[in-house]
Amino acid sequence: MSLVADVVASIRNRGVREKTGKLGVDGQLEELVKKAEEARVGVLQALGSRYEKLTTALHDTTHLHERVSAALQDLSNLHESIEQEVVYGVKGSVGEVGGVVRQWREVLGGLEAAKTLLEIHTLLDEAHSAQLNHRFLTTAKNLAKVEKLLQESKESEVEGELDIVTILQEELIVRRTQLVYTIGEVWGDTVKWNEEHLGDGSRSVTMLIHLTSRKSSEDGLEELRQMLGALYLLGELQRRVSGLGKNLMKHFFRTIITSDAEVKVTERSDGYAIQVTQPGSTVPKSYATTVLVRLQQVFLMLHKTLLCIKVHADGNASTGGEDISLMQLLGKEIGQEFKEVLIKDCLAEAVPYSRAQLDDYEEVKNATEDFQQLLNKNGFYDAKDKSVIEYAANVDVVFSNKACAHILERARELMKRPVHVTVCITPLEPDGPLVIQDETGRKLEKSTLRLEKLLAAKTFNLPKCQISASVCELVELIYETMEEACTSSPQYAGRLFYTVRNILTLYCHVVPTAHAHELATLPQQAAVVHNNSMYLAHHALLLGHQYKQRLPQALRDKTLTAVDLAQQLRKMGTSTFLKAMQGHRTALIDTLRESAGLDTIGCDISGLSKAQQGMRQVLHQLQLLHRVWQNVLPHTVYTKAMGTLVGSVLEEVVTRVVSLEDISADAALALINLLNLLKDNVPALFQVEGETRTNPGDVVRHVRLWGKFCELIIILGASLRDILDRWAEGKGPLAHEFTSDEAKQLIRALFQNTDRRAQVLARIK
Repeated sequence: MSLVADVVASIRNRGVREKTGKLGVDGQLEELVKKAEEARVGVLQALGSRYEKLTTALHDTTHLHERVSAALQDLSNLHESIEQEVVYGVKGSVGEVGGVVRQWREVLGGLEAAKTLLEIHTLLDEAHSAQLNHRFLTTAKNLAKVEKLLQESKESEVEGELDIVTILQEELIVRRTQLVYTIGEVWGDTVKWNEEHLGDGSRSVTMLIHLTSRKSSEDGLEELRQMLGALYLLGELQRRVSGLGKNLMKHFFRTIITSDAEVKVTERSDGYAIQVTQPGSTVPKSYATTVLVRLQQVFLMLHKTLLCIKVHADGNASTGGEDISLMQLLGKEIGQEFKEVLIKDCLAEAVPYSRAQLDDYEEVKNATEDFQQLLNKNGFYDAKDKSVIEYAANVDVVFSNKACAHILERARELMKRPVHVTVCITPLEPDGPLVIQDETGRKLEKSTLRLEKLLAAKTFNLPKCQISASVCELVELIYETMEEACTSSPQYAGRLFYTVRNILTLYCHVVPTAHAHELATLPQQAAVVHNNSMYLAHHALLLGHQYKQRLPQALRDKTLTAVDLAQQLRKMGTSTFLKAMQGHRTALIDTLRESAGLDTIGCDISGLSKAQQGMRQVLHQLQLLHRVWQNVLPHTVYTKAMGTLVGSVLEEVVTRVVSLEDISADAALALINLLNLLKDNVPALFQVEGETRTNPGDVVRHVRLWGKFCELIIILGASLRDILDRWAEGKGPLAHEFTSDEAKQLIRALFQNTDRRAQVLARIK
């Protein structure tokens, strides 16, 4: 008879119980507590020896389990007996019975904890056996149960068992780490990457999917399911998928999309191999349809061999508790990046630049739709995600964006071409329309100046000058764009017209930056850029009006003009040339000042040679500009530019001579010879080859101080009587060019202080 039966029999014998009192219940309970404590202590000792001392003291956990279960059953029977009989019979002994119940509850709690510990031990043993057999999912589930039981045990806080719980928690961490490491090794054996550099410079990357590590391919797939499920439970699957996605993007997808990489898929005895070979030399990219076919090969093989495996995602709110495939996880990891690369480096480049090629794009559109359906079907993208095919289908917007960007890129390339390669614009007849000629005067038949043909002969007629050949091509590009706008849809036509405006605006910003060094150092460059800007402004004036009636009806009521840009172009050309002019003027003045002969020649003619050298250098610089500019700039612009520079030189010379305080007779003669050197050579600067309308006398009209300069030469060699006659009571040529103070200063410097000089000075007022 069991201990519980003995206790119950003793309780039912009330007479005996009255005589024995506490001894019956206490004795039976003490005996039961003793046996339960022995069982609990045995469990703790056995588990402590197993997990703490790392010995094999626990040989028969089944026997301990039976002892604990039997004790728990006896306690349950005792609990029922106490409730049915004892409580009613001992109402007067509440405190005594309360003590018995408390003791009973303590024993019950201890035995429940011992049972939990034995269950943990059993789960750990089963997890170990499952791991040895590569049943990783079972192992992971058991470890998850152990973690839950340990958490419950820790919360119950049973006295004397906290140490063994801590030890078991450490054991759980070790088992989890071992499982992750083992699965990592199996994953590494399943998915292998091999990179090989070939002799011709090409690079080959092979992904080997190993599925036959077990007896059959079915076992291999089952092992993969077990492994992926375990990784999911352990929280490691996302990291593995992330690593796989990065390798696929780097070695496969990005390589296939951005280069002419070939794909080879083979079935081997030990699994499947996907090989991507990137050519060593730079070759043109494959056409979009070829890229999509190669990507499709890779995705089909990945889905067939590896990514089709589903992971049980119980409790995952994002999946609704449904199983999720490895392909879906991969899509969440790299789907956005893959889409961006595919659109940017494949589909966008496949969009044609002209409407004539749009029919060929239909093939790309269909291939993209098939590829999108494949990705949606296999789970890489959600079934509602149509972004890739929507991009390919929205060809009008994509085409217009790309076509306009291509036009601007062509324009930018033309703007960056050398400026000094020029052609000559000249009227064939004095009042005829303009044509374009090359440097030899031969007419360029391919260039069509529509604006000049449209307008009357003298309306906005450009003078003869040289412009860059690249600007002629730029104007042709502008007109080609406007012609295409006339036969396009209203939306595309509007984009094209504003692209033309952008070209003109772009010219104002690109040319001064791209040719900054040449503009600052070479006189011809600034002159040609000035002409180019005027030429573009010339065409911009009536560009909108010229095509307004030919554009689509929806645009005819709009204000389409480029007149505002004409002023911007002229301002850019003018400022560029004026900046160069300022540099030339500074160089001329610096040359005069560095010679320093004019400052001392009045009293010491020894500096005459130095002054002559400086003057000749100034003339040389002016003659150089004359040779460079005379056939480049329009005649009126050239004469104004040269007149300004010569005027600056004359102003510097006159100012220095007039400021001299003492000029000897020899010095005056030396100054006359020096100034005559300038006077004799300057008029030739205004004689332009082939220009019949010019003559040396133009110097009088274009050089502001030419009269004053010539009058200064006369005064340097004149007598007091001649000077007085040329003053002519303030009405003569001397009075016209010089102020009275300047005239007096010259007289004081040239003549000694005599009564005659005093009389002359007194008459000059």
